[in-house]
Amino acid sequence: MLPSHVLLMILAQALWGANFAVTKMGLGHWPPLFFVCIRLALVALLLVPMVGLPKRAHLPALLRLCFLLGVVHWATLFTGLLLTDAATTSIIIQIQVPISALLAIFFQGDRMGWRRWSGMAIAFAGIALIVGTPQFTGGLRGAGLILIAAIAWAVANMEIKKLSDHMDGWRLNAWTGLLAAPMTFVMSLLLEQGQWQAISTADWRGWSAMVYQVLIVTTLCYGIWYGMMRRYPMSLVMPFTLMEPVFGAATAVVLLGEPVGGRLIVGTAITLVGLAILVLRRPQAVAQPVGPGA
Repeated sequence: MLPSHVLLMILAQALWGANFAVTKMGLGHWPPLFFVCIRLALVALLLVPMVGLPKRAHLPALLRLCFLLGVVHWATLFTGLLLTDAATTSIIIQIQVPISALLAIFFQGDRMGWRRWSGMAIAFAGIALIVGTPQFTGGLRGAGLILIAAIAWAVANMEIKKLSDHMDGWRLNAWTGLLAAPMTFVMSLLLEQGQWQAISTADWRGWSAMVYQVLIVTTLCYGIWYGMMRRYPMSLVMPFTLMEPVFGAATAVVLLGEPVGGRLIVGTAITLVGLAILVLRRPQAVAQPVGPGA
């Protein structure tokens, strides 16, 4: 990999990792489902004029994907992040990697040797240790929501894998925003309050978090990621994702002042060791998660 591309990949992981702290800051001003809705709508407004509308033949698959991402993944992730600190959320969401490996076994006939089974067990043990740390304020509800988000992300990326033969990442982002925004808007109306108050009273931090989501995460980070995925094999690209939870935890400490105890550090190290065994042993087995899921 060219040195400039290595630096771009590190930049993308740093910005993706920081997204958890930035989103946490934004959730102080926006109801979580409404936050997702506005993010998706703005992405659609930005990208649909450039890529056009989807073909009718692709709508059934796109609607399934939008339900998994908009209604299930982002809704549960942002709600879980509202309950939980950003540092541990950025680490726990990485459970999507072993979940994707399990899905590859059941639905794609992949085989797992003892090394990758060990890596999976180590990763789950590290996450269990993190959930038990004193600063994990989300409790079982927060952990459960993040787990649901990770499962939805892994399943959604199986749909993305099928759709990627017919459309690039920009179209996927544009059409996901176009179709999922109304779904999350209806959910927000049914389950939340204070949407108009959020729009009228949001300060620079609330709007900055929204702009970061739309421009930095969607446009820049995914642009870098898809570009590297086209240029290089998965075995070179996937290991960079191990940097994301490190950047996520560090950014949460710096921006939000979240505490870091010894148990969290040990749990993070154990989780990263397990993920490294899974990702570096046979990266094609965990090829589903494209990006961090945020």
